Amino acid sequence: MEALQNADYNLRNNGGLGAMLAKEQLHNATVLLDKGYNIWTEVEPLLEKYGTVEDVPELDDNKEMNQDD
Repeated sequence: MEALQNADYNLRNNGGLGAMLAKEQLHNATVLLDKGYNIWTEVEPLLEKYGTVEDVPELDDNKEMNQDD
């Protein structure tokens, strides 16, 4: 949800630069959703740990719901 809220804010308030930021934030959200993470997963800790959302592993169905990993 964080990435989607940030994208919405940037689209509404930051002009052309905001659109570029929002595009990246929407990309991050959709990639993580595709990998099995939920809408409440925080993006920044995953980016800090793995570098890019493409490098974040798919969520194992057996992992706990807190998704701290």
